[in-house]
Amino acid sequence: MQPMNSFSLLRAAAVCAIALPAIAQSQLVLPPNHHFTETVALTNGFGSVNFWRNLGGRFQVLYEGSNFTGVNGVSGPILVTKLKFRHEDGEPNLGGHAWSGVTVEVGSTSLTNANLSATFATNRTPVAPNTTTMGTLGTVNVTMAPALGGTPNNYTVEIDLLAAGASFLFDPTSAEPNLLIDISMPTGAVYPAATGAPGAIQDTTGTTAAIGGRSVYAAVGAALGSLGNPPVIGLEFAGSGGFVNPLPATNEFYGAGCGGQASTFYQAFLQGQAFDLQQGLTLIPDNVVAPNFYLVNGGSAAFDASKVNAAPNSIADDAVVTHALGYTFAFPGGSTATIKPCTNGFVWLDGVSTSSDFTPTLAELLGTTLTTSVARLLPMWTDLHSGRNTATHPNSGLHVLNDTSGGVGNTVTYITWFNTGLFNSVSGLAVGGHVVMDMQVVLYEASGIVEFRYGAVPPFCQSSIEFAAVTGFTRGRIAGVGSVDPASRDLSHEVPFATAPEGAVGNMRITSVSTPEVGTATYGGRMFPGQSVKWNVSNVPPGSVFGAQLLDIASSQPGLQLPTITAPGCMLSTSTGALIWELTVLPPASVVGTVPLVVPAGVMGAQIHAQYIVIDLVGPNLIASSSNALRSTIGLD
Repeated sequence: MQPMNSFSLLRAAAVCAIALPAIAQSQLVLPPNHHFTETVALTNGFGSVNFWRNLGGRFQVLYEGSNFTGVNGVSGPILVTKLKFRHEDGEPNLGGHAWSGVTVEVGSTSLTNANLSATFATNRTPVAPNTTTMGTLGTVNVTMAPALGGTPNNYTVEIDLLAAGASFLFDPTSAEPNLLIDISMPTGAVYPAATGAPGAIQDTTGTTAAIGGRSVYAAVGAALGSLGNPPVIGLEFAGSGGFVNPLPATNEFYGAGCGGQASTFYQAFLQGQAFDLQQGLTLIPDNVVAPNFYLVNGGSAAFDASKVNAAPNSIADDAVVTHALGYTFAFPGGSTATIKPCTNGFVWLDGVSTSSDFTPTLAELLGTTLTTSVARLLPMWTDLHSGRNTATHPNSGLHVLNDTSGGVGNTVTYITWFNTGLFNSVSGLAVGGHVVMDMQVVLYEASGIVEFRYGAVPPFCQSSIEFAAVTGFTRGRIAGVGSVDPASRDLSHEVPFATAPEGAVGNMRITSVSTPEVGTATYGGRMFPGQSVKWNVSNVPPGSVFGAQLLDIASSQPGLQLPTITAPGCMLSTSTGALIWELTVLPPASVVGTVPLVVPAGVMGAQIHAQYIVIDLVGPNLIASSSNALRSTIGLD
């Protein structure tokens, strides 16, 4: 099919370009394909402690001129004024590590990543015909700033070359087109005991040829170092090229699908996405004795720090705790007298399950591939560690407590992740407090109500695979078949709503796909200049006559529910002026997009919102069902 109303789409792109401020070019990231994460697979990075070393040391970094002249747009001399190093993506850190008397020099060289020497002195005065020109030596004191834990993470080490007298005029089009940085830490870092040794600095992933860079590093006083991949470096400079704000290209699910019969509900948080459910959730069963579905409301009672035991039930990394309720708790599809809370942020609603899986995936959530998947509550399924803060926060860990003060039939069970941390944070003897998380699941015997309560939670979600975190409820595998997929739902906006007794049809789910850089199956293809993006949709209802892919530069949160336009419970998550980008007659169960949107240059920061709808021209409502929506921010790779 051909795109409809293409002129309107071009006009919308022009509006995006006009609305954005003029770009003042003063920053760039090396290498230019590491703005978002260190790896296109979007898996958890591990960083490196070889650069900003606890005991001091030295490192040199070479980045070839092609990193400047390509995406970053540098066409001549620039004055390099600041060097910046970001913390390992996804790892929060208190910072405060200080190095005294750090020396820094910036220079240019004809050496390449292929012939950078492991001997520091050789790189400064290489054998002819190679040449190197080093700038003025600067001496500074460096203090590592706190890391917020985002993806990408914030810069935690910044060196002001102007203040140090070590700025450098660099030209990637000259006879010495490659940048060489030489940094020495003559003494070890000074830091509070509770923070532990410095966390890892984000390094790069890929071959040195693909990165166009290399590094050499060693302990204090060593003349010969080890060769390896360079760290990700941010530069500030005066001159042509670069960006005011090197914004990474990102995706985020929002809105909610409709039209299916799903007993499950969930929100899938993608890598680096803010966790925004601090107001909590309340799940109310339609029937206390034998619930058919949950009415899900936004908001809950406040996190109650008093509902913990004298000692935690677990301070382990990946563990499951068995707890007898002392009563029978009913939920849609079943009941249990024993629960199995996991340190990784979920509660099995049976007395058998032992999995402590820390890698959230849709197949495991719904039980489509995991035959042992059963019903569970998921306040925040991610890679947690209940023992990270035991040295700094007494009684921290996973607690399970029955409050029987209300008398017979009124027990309230509290499952509490009390002052726990993330797996991906610095650990060690007397170390803690880099992430302090408070979260509760509360079960009410008398009413069958479930509350998800949140105190302090990590500002961003990060995991090692597929979803960074998942919040919701699922029955898992039902009668040997995985639960149908309701698609991710924005639980901070699209409430209240009711789940359904499990049926045979899920909601439509949308994913972007891209070339030449292929996105992951879940995160999808990202939108940066040069990418061609299309949209695929699964779970299209059988018998649909028309399916339409909508694109918009605006969104509606919560979605628009319009009489005669959207079916009951359905919503439009774009604006009413959305464009029909692709129309499919008699769409199959899975629609593969065929009309690409080529991402133009010059619209960085603009957002494209995508949603798929089924159109009914003869029924009482124009939109019979809709997918959840995808917000793509145009940025850099």
